[in-house]
Amino acid sequence: MKQKLSPISAKERIETLDVLRGFALFGIILANIVWFLYPAYMQEDLSFKNEWTSFWNQADYTVHTILSMFVDGKFVMLFSMLFGFGMVIMQERAAAKQLNFWGIYSRRLIALFIFGCIHAYFIWFGDILTDYAILGLLLLFMHKLKANAMLIISVTLYSLYFGFLTLGALSSDSTMMSMTMSEESRQLMQFTIDTHQNGSIQELMNANFMERTFYTMRTGLYVLSLGNPIFYLFTNLPYLLMFLFGAAVAKKKWIHRFEEYRKGFFITWLLTFIFGGTLCWILPLLSENFLAVQYISSPLLTIFYAISLIFIYHTVKGKKVLQWLAFPGRMAFTNYIGHSIICTFLFGPFAFGVYGKLHLTTAIIIAIVIFVFQIIISKLWISKFRFGPLEYVWRSFTYLGIQK
Repeated sequence: MKQKLSPISAKERIETLDVLRGFALFGIILANIVWFLYPAYMQEDLSFKNEWTSFWNQADYTVHTILSMFVDGKFVMLFSMLFGFGMVIMQERAAAKQLNFWGIYSRRLIALFIFGCIHAYFIWFGDILTDYAILGLLLLFMHKLKANAMLIISVTLYSLYFGFLTLGALSSDSTMMSMTMSEESRQLMQFTIDTHQNGSIQELMNANFMERTFYTMRTGLYVLSLGNPIFYLFTNLPYLLMFLFGAAVAKKKWIHRFEEYRKGFFITWLLTFIFGGTLCWILPLLSENFLAVQYISSPLLTIFYAISLIFIYHTVKGKKVLQWLAFPGRMAFTNYIGHSIICTFLFGPFAFGVYGKLHLTTAIIIAIVIFVFQIIISKLWISKFRFGPLEYVWRSFTYLGIQK
């Protein structure tokens, strides 16, 4: 009788991974909350010092600095690492049952891409799922590599990538680092803010479509659709490298056998704290030239955060607290999309109409409340159902059958 691959059971799940996913979700909503309040065109003025933020106070800019130092880029990289880790788990389960992993994982990526397109063009411009689906295809081509090869490729290419961008940043004139918003973007900014405050559904969709086009031109996805993959691959290389790093960690069974590798975890934790902290927290305060370095060095702090959480989880009291993160972590896909649905509705014209009006400090408080709400709802949902609603659809497509 032919064996069939099905989603991993609750007993087989590695709770540490669900905790890390929940932690990543929390960081992602903190990082994205400002982009639920402002259009994509604000990326041309990341100082957030313009007429649209003239009401911000010192507390808002302090929070903005804290987010840049401790949050931005760190948690999406954690999500990326877990994406690669999850691929290996699925691969190993397919191999154990002698099933065609290529077909299973290809369907998973196709479904992810479809979800991503719906999310990006109908809900919120800043979707990452489409990129995960595209880059996941490259990961699929490399899934048979040995763990050491994945580690060498990810660490070496990241070092070269980091060095190249760092040299570019340091050789630039700091007075030229600040970006000036183009007149076209300024007009689109005001149009988009007005639409999100008073527009109809059709007007909101049109505005989001234009934002998505602008966003994909900056990330390289637009030129990729025109047949030029170089810029896209270069821009999104950190995600792919974190996929590979996460896959290597899974193949090495480091998290599975944490106690056995505790010393190695501690050494890595210390090194990433020293180098990541220096690059992300100290150097940017000394010179504006290091602001670009702050973001591209995010994977170092990603690893530091992940190991810190794992250490805490392996204490009695720590586990009791962090187990709450596992609930939203088990429904990470649903909760990620949920961030966009909740925030675009609350801030838009059909609820409070505060798009472009909230202080950042207020927005952060709202983000925390939303995440706490998701923890409670996820716990209730998981107590009655095996999967989150979007996970159910995704897995049904992946495994070609209704999931029970």
